[in-house]
Amino acid sequence: IHSIEYYRRVFTLARERPGFGVRVRLFLADIEGRTEAGIMTAQTGKTSVYLYGASSNSRREYMPSYALQWQALRAAKETGALQYDMFGIPPVRDPDHPMAGLRRFKTGFGGTILNRPGSWDYPLIPSLYTLYLGAEKARTWYYRRFKKRGITQQG
Repeated sequence: IHSIEYYRRVFTLARERPGFGVRVRLFLADIEGRTEAGIMTAQTGKTSVYLYGASSNSRREYMPSYALQWQALRAAKETGALQYDMFGIPPVRDPDHPMAGLRRFKTGFGGTILNRPGSWDYPLIPSLYTLYLGAEKARTWYYRRFKKRGITQQG
């Protein structure tokens, strides 16, 4: 979803600002010397959150994503976490939803589904907010038009 620089920055910020009390971890699953899956978690206080995950389509029979979640749960517990938040699923159980597999994966661990109200913008400076909305629309257009299709400005 993000560039490698984004993820590096998350780790750098957590390391450079220990006063914030956020511990970021990367878990990787290697099968026969090849990394097949990875997840990233962040822990603050008694809560650990599963932020990002990815896996290859090869070696799926080993179920590396499940092994990584187990390791992340164990690490969270060892460092005092009492909650492990899987951080978001599609809002309804719909097999045709593009992220139905993610919902099935996350809910397969059990736990409680919490519905939260989401986030809201409250513009303090309406003129700047209008500029922000325009930039967001441009970014969305660019992403859908070029990035999503694998087209770059150079190619």
